[in-house]
Amino acid sequence: MSINQLVYVSQATRKMSSIELNEILRVAKNNNQTMDVTGSLFYNGGWFLQVLEGPLDTLNALYKKIEKDPRHKNSRILYNEPAKFRTFTRWSMNMTNLEDRQADKYEQLIEVIEAAKTDRKIGAASPAVTLLKIFKE
Repeated sequence: MSINQLVYVSQATRKMSSIELNEILRVAKNNNQTMDVTGSLFYNGGWFLQVLEGPLDTLNALYKKIEKDPRHKNSRILYNEPAKFRTFTRWSMNMTNLEDRQADKYEQLIEVIEAAKTDRKIGAASPAVTLLKIFKE
């Protein structure tokens, strides 16, 4: 089965509480496990940045559903390409709340989000590729 990686950025319609973020994570973990989707979601108060990995048709259908979610707007795909392997193999979904500023990669993630919002590259790489490299273990 071939795997794709889809990365999108979207603007939050309002500030999300940690309870709401935990509920998003819980639902995503349950749903993604049944769909063979892995990934990670980053939230910084104003923006979401999410990496999804899985079969192309599944990711496309999931993204259409995500676009309709009223908790965010101005969603756009930054990266949607085939992958030789999954980067986030251990996570049906992981979440990093950058509001907490406890993430050890906070500054790097803020740079990725800012680059994504302005369509610029970080060095020679796209924000999506940079994000994947930051969290590849």
